[in-house]
Order: sequence, then C-alpha cells, then structure tokens
Amino acid sequence: MVQRVRGVVARSQGSPVELTTVLVPDPGPGEAVVAVRACGVCHTDLHYREGEISDGFPFLLGHEAAGVVESVGADVTTVAPGDHVVLNWRAVCGDCRACRRGRPQYCFATRNATRAMTLEDGTPLSPALGIGASPTGRSWPRASAPR
Repeated sequence: MVQRVRGVVARSQGSPVELTTVLVPDPGPGEAVVAVRACGVCHTDLHYREGEISDGFPFLLGHEAAGVVESVGADVTTVAPGDHVVLNWRAVCGDCRACRRGRPQYCFATRNATRAMTLEDGTPLSPALGIGASPTGRSWPRASAPR
C-alpha cells in the first residue's frame, strides 16, 4: 500500500525547496522501508538544488538519516521490521571481491531502490544520493537492503 509522507523537494534549479507530500510504494525485492527518526538536509543537498550534481529534477532531498525498519521486500534477510538502522547512500553488496576483502568503499555492485517515489501528481522523484529520506515523514522512501 502506498504511503504518504512529507519530504523536502527541490523542483527546479535554484528554486526554493518545499515541504510537500511524497508517495512511497511498498518495498520491492531487496528493498526496505524505514520509519525515519532523524534526518539531515546538508550542503550536498544544496548542490543538488543548484543543479551542480545532476539535473534530474525534482529531487527528494535528505540523505543522512536513521530510523526503524518498517517493512521489507522479498529476499531481504539481514534486516527485519523493528531493527534500528542508519541509512547509507552507498548500499554495498557485501559479496563482491572488494566487500569480501573488507574494503566496501570500493564495492563493485552498490544497490539503490528500483521503483521511484513520486509526487501526488505521479511525477517521479530523483532521490539525492540514492536515498532521499523524508525528514518530517513517518516512512523513509525505499532503499536497497542487504540480502
């Protein structure tokens, strides 16, 4: 069931950001939805708003977040509803050569959610750094969870 949350959205380059309703779909395979308890919108988000990182507007800002897993999709085995988590913009696979050598910063197969969050009119949102957490919403828009 789609959830409605509030998120900080940059609709176009240089325009003021707005707090608006975001629709979050249920998690797909390998994904989780997290109820956000804390989230930051930082200087990197400003670079997204200014169009300096990408021009994939509109952006859902906020990529530094923590919360509690609310639901998981198929094939998710390392987190479960009720687990406390910190969200990482670089969701490492845990299984490639770099990860197995203890060097996840060089992961060859990082993951991001596959289904887009949207505005109420159906406009797909680009999540900043693959996360796009909702700093004021009940649920965090989807992210890949380790399997």
